[in-house]
Amino acid sequence: MATHGNASWTKIDDVSQEIREEPWSLYWREWKTGTEPFEELLHDPVGVLAEQIEEVGPDWTVTTTVANHHVGLKASPICIVATVVPNERRAYLWLYKHGPQDG
Repeated sequence: MATHGNASWTKIDDVSQEIREEPWSLYWREWKTGTEPFEELLHDPVGVLAEQIEEVGPDWTVTTTVANHHVGLKASPICIVATVVPNERRAYLWLYKHGPQDG
Protein backbone atom coordinates (compact mmCIF):
# COMPACT_ATOMS: atom_id res chain seq x y z
CA MET A 1 0.00 0.00 0.00
CA ALA A 2 1.35 3.43 -0.95
CA THR A 3 1.19 6.23 1.60
CA HIS A 4 1.60 10.01 1.67
CA GLY A 5 1.29 11.64 5.05
CA ASN A 6 -1.96 10.44 6.63
CA ALA A 7 -3.38 9.51 3.25
CA SER A 8 -3.13 6.07 1.72
CA TRP A 9 -4.26 4.18 -1.33
CA THR A 10 -5.77 0.72 -0.96
CA LYS A 11 -4.65 -1.62 -3.72
CA ILE A 12 -7.83 -3.55 -4.48
CA ASP A 13 -5.81 -6.17 -6.39
CA ASP A 14 -4.62 -7.43 -3.00
CA VAL A 15 -8.16 -8.53 -2.09
CA SER A 16 -9.39 -9.81 -5.47
CA GLN A 17 -7.75 -12.72 -7.29
CA GLU A 18 -9.69 -11.90 -10.48
CA ILE A 19 -8.32 -8.35 -10.60
CA ARG A 20 -4.81 -9.50 -9.68
CA GLU A 21 -4.64 -11.48 -12.92
CA GLU A 22 -5.53 -8.44 -15.09
CA PRO A 23 -2.85 -6.33 -16.87
CA TRP A 24 -3.81 -3.34 -14.69
CA SER A 25 -4.08 -2.53 -10.99
CA LEU A 26 -6.96 -0.92 -9.17
CA TYR A 27 -6.58 1.47 -6.24
CA TRP A 28 -9.11 3.28 -4.08
CA ARG A 29 -9.00 6.04 -1.50
CA GLU A 30 -11.06 8.76 0.15
CA TRP A 31 -9.74 12.29 0.22
CA LYS A 32 -11.01 15.63 1.47
CA THR A 33 -11.48 18.21 -1.26
CA GLY A 34 -10.13 21.67 -0.60
CA THR A 35 -7.05 20.36 1.23
CA GLU A 36 -3.51 21.06 0.05
CA PRO A 37 -2.79 17.39 -0.84
CA PHE A 38 -5.97 17.18 -2.92
CA GLU A 39 -5.13 20.47 -4.67
CA GLU A 40 -1.69 19.00 -5.47
CA LEU A 41 -3.42 16.04 -7.13
CA LEU A 42 -5.56 18.38 -9.23
CA HIS A 43 -2.61 20.52 -10.33
CA ASP A 44 0.04 17.77 -10.73
CA PRO A 45 -1.71 14.39 -11.01
CA VAL A 46 1.28 12.58 -12.55
CA GLY A 47 3.68 13.89 -9.91
CA VAL A 48 1.38 13.00 -7.01
CA LEU A 49 0.52 9.55 -8.35
CA ALA A 50 4.18 8.78 -9.16
CA GLU A 51 5.08 9.72 -5.58
CA GLN A 52 2.24 7.76 -3.97
CA ILE A 53 1.76 4.66 -6.16
CA GLU A 54 4.90 2.66 -6.87
CA GLU A 55 3.70 1.43 -10.29
CA VAL A 56 3.22 4.96 -11.69
CA GLY A 57 6.13 6.72 -13.37
CA PRO A 58 6.83 10.43 -13.98
CA ASP A 59 6.42 10.01 -17.76
CA TRP A 60 2.85 8.67 -17.52
CA THR A 61 -0.39 10.31 -18.61
CA VAL A 62 -3.55 10.65 -16.52
CA THR A 63 -7.18 10.74 -17.64
CA THR A 64 -9.62 12.01 -14.99
CA THR A 65 -13.40 11.83 -14.80
CA VAL A 66 -15.36 13.62 -12.08
CA ALA A 67 -18.77 12.19 -11.24
CA ASN A 68 -21.36 14.12 -9.24
CA HIS A 69 -19.41 17.29 -10.05
CA HIS A 70 -22.54 19.43 -9.70
CA VAL A 71 -21.95 19.12 -5.94
CA GLY A 72 -18.74 21.16 -6.44
CA LEU A 73 -15.26 20.67 -5.09
CA LYS A 74 -15.62 22.48 -1.78
CA ALA A 75 -14.15 20.88 1.34
CA SER A 76 -15.89 17.54 1.73
CA PRO A 77 -15.16 13.87 1.04
CA ILE A 78 -14.40 12.53 -2.40
CA CYS A 79 -13.84 8.90 -3.41
CA ILE A 80 -11.07 8.29 -5.95
CA VAL A 81 -10.63 5.07 -7.90
CA ALA A 82 -7.40 4.77 -9.91
CA THR A 83 -6.93 2.18 -12.63
CA VAL A 84 -3.19 1.91 -13.27
CA VAL A 85 -2.24 0.44 -16.67
CA PRO A 86 1.53 -0.13 -16.88
CA ASN A 87 1.61 -1.26 -20.53
CA GLU A 88 -0.04 2.07 -21.52
CA ARG A 89 1.89 4.14 -18.94
CA ARG A 90 -1.47 5.66 -18.03
CA ALA A 91 -3.63 6.08 -14.94
CA TYR A 92 -7.38 6.52 -15.22
CA LEU A 93 -8.88 8.40 -12.27
CA TRP A 94 -12.57 8.31 -11.44
CA LEU A 95 -13.54 10.82 -8.77
CA TYR A 96 -16.95 10.55 -7.12
CA LYS A 97 -17.90 13.69 -5.24
CA HIS A 98 -19.96 12.91 -2.13
CA GLY A 99 -22.97 15.11 -1.66
CA PRO A 100 -23.13 17.51 1.33
CA GLN A 101 -25.49 15.16 3.16
CA ASP A 102 -22.93 12.31 2.80
CA GLY A 103 -20.02 14.11 4.41
